[in-house]
Amino acid sequence: AALEGEEDAAAAEEAAAAGADMLYFDVNGSSKDNGKQHEFGWRDFMDIAVKWRQISEPNDPVFWIDLLAPEAFAEGFGLQTPMVTGQLNVIRYYPYFSRALEVVKRLIAESGACNVHDQRFLLPRAKVEALQNAKSCQDVWEVMQQGFYVETPCHSIARPGKIMAGTRITLLPRAPDGFDFTIRTPGTPPRWVEMDQEMTHVWRLLTLEARRKPGPDPDKFMDLALAFYFYWVNFGPLSRGTAACGYVAFFALMLSVGYEIQTSPPEGTQVDWPAILLPRPSDFAEEVKAWLLPARAPTTVLDTAPHVAAHLNTNRRMVEALNAAPAT
Repeated sequence: AALEGEEDAAAAEEAAAAGADMLYFDVNGSSKDNGKQHEFGWRDFMDIAVKWRQISEPNDPVFWIDLLAPEAFAEGFGLQTPMVTGQLNVIRYYPYFSRALEVVKRLIAESGACNVHDQRFLLPRAKVEALQNAKSCQDVWEVMQQGFYVETPCHSIARPGKIMAGTRITLLPRAPDGFDFTIRTPGTPPRWVEMDQEMTHVWRLLTLEARRKPGPDPDKFMDLALAFYFYWVNFGPLSRGTAACGYVAFFALMLSVGYEIQTSPPEGTQVDWPAILLPRPSDFAEEVKAWLLPARAPTTVLDTAPHVAAHLNTNRRMVEALNAAPAT
């Protein structure tokens, strides 16, 4: 209910009462509405994470896709992450091969696939049944006989009932005897508009819950923070570093309402992959809370933490902080 429904009347009244106290963001350093004062929103929040990701590894091209060359954005800058490339199983992502393959088989059975020319086609029932037995890229190719992709569904909470295109799972042949089995996330302007609506909606719900008196419900706020992460990684708005920035942002959101999560993902887990492969933020939250919830605990660390902007106010100081050795 925290994710699927609209906020209640009491929350709306609270938001109106708080309107005079809304935080406005200094345009210096903002990647949105440059030169204009605007209410602090989800993108201003993520600008902070993006800046730190850029500083942490200057050789990585971490940029907002809509700020790339206009022609690149208009053509649909695409992010690509391989599970299999040629004859190589990519160590970092191959653990999700079987799960992704099951999603592919289910989506083809339900609604077909698209060829390399973006033309949708359906398989005869006999081939759909044969596909269910596929265990490898070669097995899939023997049934499909062509390169193709399927689009994972991404259910909206800003517009209940709306199903957006999540990411594309693609299979293409690769000479001499291999395949590319990848996820590809297009960054087209129309998709950007859709995902911006979702991010804006979830950010508003987070803001309302954080302001709730006498305090936010930690379970509801955590569900919303996970929904924020879910849409962020399905959005894929950065040329690189989307998952890392989103993961840090989730922990920052929890800290902002007085909760820390002292744990790491279970071995073999890439947190963004369940978000990409599952259709709803509630499905994703249910899966990852199995290991997040036991590690959640109240904290007052922000009450005594130094003001980051005051102490790390240059790139050099930021790099020094990133390389500081822990006290022994």
